[in-house]
Amino acid sequence: MPKEIVREEVLSLPQVKKLLEKRFSEGEPNYLQKITYDYVTKFSKLPSEKAEELLNKLKAEGISPESAAQIVNIMPSVIDELRVLVSTEKKLFLPSELEKILSIINSFRE
Repeated sequence: MPKEIVREEVLSLPQVKKLLEKRFSEGEPNYLQKITYDYVTKFSKLPSEKAEELLNKLKAEGISPESAAQIVNIMPSVIDELRVLVSTEKKLFLPSELEKILSIINSFRE
């Protein structure tokens, strides 16, 4: 029987890791879940709590959930990297706004 999609939500890698850890505690993971967990463990750059907080701050700056999740996944360190990630936004960001967003990102860097 096919599974029903209850809701759709954009998640960052640390949030996916947290979700998979919760599912693992409920039972044995399948092969795809194990591979996904290995991937997100390797490439997550923040703990899930910090990632959620950063996502909220980025959304408050006018960034869409999709772009905010990619920013959390990549954690850009220079404005040129950040500019590429926000280039799909409907809003154009001024250099001063990009500097502010980059300083927010840097405050979460470990």
